[in-house]
Amino acid sequence: MDTIEIIVADTGEADDRKALGRFVGADAILARVPIDALKANLRRLATTITETVNGIETVGRFRLKEVTVQVEVSAAGGVALIGTANVQGKGALSLKFSE
Repeated sequence: MDTIEIIVADTGEADDRKALGRFVGADAILARVPIDALKANLRRLATTITETVNGIETVGRFRLKEVTVQVEVSAAGGVALIGTANVQGKGALSLKFSE
């Protein structure tokens, strides 16, 4: 299997996709995302998150046990952190890092 089907925002780019607007939202499509691209981008993001939180194991008397991030996936396999509350209700991939 070279691809995985993921519901993503419709950017208008032509690819192997199916419109899902009437089912999940006007701008949603079912896209075949390249697994190799998704894997490489998730690995790059995980490395960056790990490097970012390294060294902040404790804050005051509190200990950091885990970090959870929400990631949006593009039709091309790109990933982007979800950083605002304005995207509530959108689907996302949750990554949970534990020590």
